[in-house]
Amino acid sequence: MYLCVLQWKVMFILRQLYESLVFALQSFKVNKTRTFLSLLGITIGIFAIISVFTGIDSMAYAIRKSIESLGNNTAYISKWPWDPESESGGGEFQWWKYMNRPYLRYQEYVQLLSLMEKDTEYSCMQLSFNRSISYNKSSMDDISITGATYDFDKIGNIEIESGRYFTPYEVSSGQAVGIIGATIAQNLFEGEDPIGKTMKVGRTKVQIIGIMKKEGESMFGESHDETMILPFSFSTQFVNMRWSDPEIAMKCWENINFDNYKSEIAMNMRKIRRIQPEAENSFSVNEISAINNQLEGLFNTLTLVGSIIGIFSILVGGFGVANIMFVTVKERTSQIGIMKALGAKRYTILAQFIFEAILLSLAGGIVGLILIWIGAFIVSHIYEFELLLTIGNITIGLVISTLVGAISGIFPAWSAARMEPVQAIYNNI
Repeated sequence: MYLCVLQWKVMFILRQLYESLVFALQSFKVNKTRTFLSLLGITIGIFAIISVFTGIDSMAYAIRKSIESLGNNTAYISKWPWDPESESGGGEFQWWKYMNRPYLRYQEYVQLLSLMEKDTEYSCMQLSFNRSISYNKSSMDDISITGATYDFDKIGNIEIESGRYFTPYEVSSGQAVGIIGATIAQNLFEGEDPIGKTMKVGRTKVQIIGIMKKEGESMFGESHDETMILPFSFSTQFVNMRWSDPEIAMKCWENINFDNYKSEIAMNMRKIRRIQPEAENSFSVNEISAINNQLEGLFNTLTLVGSIIGIFSILVGGFGVANIMFVTVKERTSQIGIMKALGAKRYTILAQFIFEAILLSLAGGIVGLILIWIGAFIVSHIYEFELLLTIGNITIGLVISTLVGAISGIFPAWSAARMEPVQAIYNNI
């Protein structure tokens, strides 16, 4: 008995939905211009808000992917903290204190590695500077150059397209050899094979032994394509170590607890520098999550701003749907009166008009999502940046459209459901 009642209720609901769908489609067909204008308002609103979400999510995905490629189990020791707020306890950023810290020395790196060797998979010391480079009559200005020890390719995920990487001897003895990016090889050597050629960094001659694999521009316009790598000890002749802020990168084995690993690094650095127990560290042990935490705040702010902009657009579309539904109710007053005279319940009339408003709003939202998908497809193929319309954002778009339709249709539907049959018919005679 219970199953029969339940089955009857389900069939009744489905029939009501079907009838509402038929009425809605007939209304849309008769009033094409009005339907188009209503769709346009919701379409613009959904396009605005989901475009913002899509752009922010794609940007966050690209940045996190780039950052995570550096390794989540890699510690970076330098005199500057990546997240000053966490180190200062949320107080004022005391840049002068960090600036006056001593720079890292190569001897400290050697000592630290000897103490941490058992738990460390890869490590390197590196510094960066900019110089002009040249070959014959061709030159490039302000090229980013990294001086690094042997394991830099493992830490920085460097792939060699042709030639080779440094040998341990070339790094330890400071040989005048270098590895260049794909764009440098193309622009500076103009079709020649750079391997074995001698170019100049400033006025110093350097032999090219390798070319890095082409990466293409990142979303920040940067990549290894326009960079050059030199052995660390050789690169020190180009810079003043006091102002170059060299950095140590240490990657632990996968089975090592990273928090304990960082604590051990800090303890050993204090031991190497003979820092008293009550004194502050004269260095910072950074990790990738520090950048992620800062970016999370930025993305949340952007999402909030984008949501506010999108909400205003959605409100405009919602008012448009509500206005159209009030007009629809007025036009169908006699029809509503006849339905009620024949025994239609209030909830039937209410459901019919709310469903019609939802259908109208949902159609506009779907059109907006289709436009975003087309735009994302075009942007991803024209530019070297993948714009992703995720399932989550599609769901958000559809849910927002449904809610806007339901809210916009409540008051018109309620006014229709409350009509008295005789009065509704009489007012339209």
